[in-house]
Order: sequence, then C-alpha cells, then structure tokens
Amino acid sequence: MILEALKWRIVYLKLSKFYFYWFFRQLFDCSKNEQVNSISVVVTGRNDNYGGEFAKRLQTTLDWNLSKLPNPELIYVEWNRIKDVASDCEWISQRYKNSKCYVIGEDIHESIATNPKIKMLEYHAKNVGIRKAKNEWILLINADVFLGLDIAKNIKMLNKNTIYGSHYKNIEWDGNPINEKHVNDKSLIKAFFATNKYLESVVGNFILTHKNNWLNATGYDESLTMVRLGVDTNGLKQLLYTGLKTMVLGHHYHLDHKESALYGKNDTHGEHDFDNIPYKNPESWGMTNYKEVSIGNNIWELKKI
Repeated sequence: MILEALKWRIVYLKLSKFYFYWFFRQLFDCSKNEQVNSISVVVTGRNDNYGGEFAKRLQTTLDWNLSKLPNPELIYVEWNRIKDVASDCEWISQRYKNSKCYVIGEDIHESIATNPKIKMLEYHAKNVGIRKAKNEWILLINADVFLGLDIAKNIKMLNKNTIYGSHYKNIEWDGNPINEKHVNDKSLIKAFFATNKYLESVVGNFILTHKNNWLNATGYDESLTMVRLGVDTNGLKQLLYTGLKTMVLGHHYHLDHKESALYGKNDTHGEHDFDNIPYKNPESWGMTNYKEVSIGNNIWELKKI
C-alpha cells in the first residue's frame, strides 16, 4: 500500500506542471465564447465485442454522456460489421431517438484497409461521422469514455477557433450505470495523466471543435489505411496547422479493459510516426460519394454507387 501511494504521488508531481499550465490558461483566457445549444456526438465501433462487454460499456457511456450534453445528436458508425453477429445499431436506434447509425460493410473495409490485422479503421469511421453530423459543434468520443462533471459544466460556452481536449483518468468499472461515485471515488482510478499544451496523447478518446474546423482540415488523413495509433494526433496536428488554439475542458474517464493501449500495443493497433502535415483528403472524404441505403429505423448502410 505504501509503495502504491508513493508511485501515485510521484506520478502526480510529474504531471503537476501540466495541471498548473491549464489552470492559469483557463484563469486568464479572454476568448469570446458563445453559448452552445446543441452538439453532435460521434462514436464508432464494431460488433466484435472489443475489450469484452463492449455493448454494455457503450450503453453505459452513452446513457451518461447524452444526459450531460445540450440537445445532443448521436452519430454511431459501425465499421466492418460482422454479418452473423447482432449489430449494435439495432439497440442504439431503439434506445436513443436522437440517433443516426451508419454501417460500413466488410467489402468496403477490405477495399480500403491495407493491414489485414486491423479490422477497424477508426478514423475513417470518425470522418464518416463528421460529415453526417448536423450540428455546428462535434464531439468525437470513444465508446468506453464518459464525461467528467467539469466538462459537462464547461461545455456550455465555447469558442469557434479552439480545439478542446481533456485530462485522462482510467478507472476500474463495477458494471453499474455511471454516477457521481465513478467520478469522485479516487480508489477506482488505475491510471491518470494530464494533457500537454498541444492536447497530445488524449485526443483519440476525446476531441471537440466546431464543424467548420474539421471541414477546413478535411478530417483525419484517409491515406493512413495501415494503422490506428497515431492517426488521432496526426489529425490534431492538422487542426493546429490551420491556426486553431487549444483549451482543456476538464476530465474524461475511461472504463478499463484488457485491449486498451494502456497495457501495450497489439496487432490491432499499428503505429507510425507521420510527417505529412498538411495533408488534403479528396473532396469525398468521409465517404460522401457513397449512397445511403436504409436498413432499419434510423440505420443506413453505405454502399458504393
């Protein structure tokens, strides 16, 4: 117990400089913020039970996150759907009346992906969500991540020329619906870190900015068809290249699971250091050149024209 407590304090001291940095940035921030009346929430996944109990984790975070956001629209993109396994879109479209689900089939995935070990092109899927979103503000958040109460408070007033990120806490989840205990109980925290001034290392879990900023950046680089790790930071650098500033809104919480990159890389991650900023996707980025075929209530499958 003593050793664990010492490790905790050492980590906290190392991260204190970032906490202090953001404290003073927020304190002296003079940005002209505007009231946020609605947000599009983009979440992606695959019906392969990633990390175990995927559907339960997804439902748990969606229930909490959608209850904390102003007039949210949910965009769920299911990538490389497994044909003989129930789709998460089925229960999502029934449970959340403000949802739109888009399915990308195996044939399309195989025509794009260049690494056979990667079954989920997460950032291609997020590009689809960005292009389908109807609201001005877009939150890209992972399926196993829920918002801290500080984010829920600060997200009501935002600046259009800013990229918003958050600090990270990985918690032991008891399988119950999220409540304030999961936010406030420090004994649940298994790992944590504060983001640096560029928001690097956390934007794969949570990133929020105005839709026009993503349109100017042309989304995440769609030439990166062989990796998952690093594509998030690459997209962040593209946004920064357009002249945007950064700000932290608070903390996000990650429900711990065995497939997390926190426990090391595996074959499904892939990683590369990119040096391609600025990049420019084709005008059809986000699969806007595919037709939507209705396959259920608020569920569409994207098909080649």
